[in-house]
Amino acid sequence: MEPSPEATHSEPMAPQSHAEASLPPQVTIEEARECDRVGGSGNQAIKPSSIKRFKRTCKRIVKRPPTCKSPFVTQCVKQFPKIPHAHRVVADYALAEIGDPSEILCEMYGMYITREEISCLNAGRWVNSVVILTNLKTNATSQVIMDRCRMYLDAGILGHDLGTCDMMFIPVCENNHWHMHVVNFAAGRVEILSSLPLRRGNNISAATRRLSMAINKALHAYTIHMDVDVSTFEHVQPHLVQQLNGFDCGILAQKFMEFWNGATLTTSVAEDKLNMYRLQLVVELVLNERNTIRDKIMASCHL
Repeated sequence: MEPSPEATHSEPMAPQSHAEASLPPQVTIEEARECDRVGGSGNQAIKPSSIKRFKRTCKRIVKRPPTCKSPFVTQCVKQFPKIPHAHRVVADYALAEIGDPSEILCEMYGMYITREEISCLNAGRWVNSVVILTNLKTNATSQVIMDRCRMYLDAGILGHDLGTCDMMFIPVCENNHWHMHVVNFAAGRVEILSSLPLRRGNNISAATRRLSMAINKALHAYTIHMDVDVSTFEHVQPHLVQQLNGFDCGILAQKFMEFWNGATLTTSVAEDKLNMYRLQLVVELVLNERNTIRDKIMASCHL
């Protein structure tokens, strides 16, 4: 009795198309499909293709912004990303903590501002009189006062004939608080633009009225607005945005001067943009066309 043949098992084969079954043994299915795509119809003779496939990968290169030397400028860039590059570079140069404190960054109208002095425009700093207005000693003589007034009243220096102006803005620091003393010739009143209340009950402070009297004398000394008496003008204090700390009064006073039209602010002053206002003032001082140091600073900033 012959032994029964061993049971065999065969794996089912995947069905092949007619074209795949007729391929030559040396041509793989993948190569044939590639040839079919390149050569056209599958009825044509299949030719091995030498096309190699490459997987293309792309890497996104992110260019990091240059690190600012000034922590304040770094803070502003994060808070206001749309600051122009030139403004960012100039402000960073002016406010860099590693710079020479005695370097002059702005010189015009016979006055100059050093790096140490302009550093008061950093966040949280009280703006000093060098940035807003030069100091006048308390024991100054009448001639010194007249010479100083000439810088602000003489048309040749001021660039405008004050006699044709409707308003005159005077920055005032009283009890370490900056505000604007506005002589509104057209309306016949003095407007006190302040981020803190300056009234004493229902009256304007005596110091404010004394200032109006001094302004009237200076104007008449230079034969300006001889037909008016500023000391008799009505004094009013419009309600404006109030400061929330003890150091932003100087910045707010400057913005009041910039936007005041004699009745209201033409542009609202935003409390959350005070750091931006500080940086803008640095740029305006350094890049002012009358700044004799301007070209030197721009060259140092590679602009």
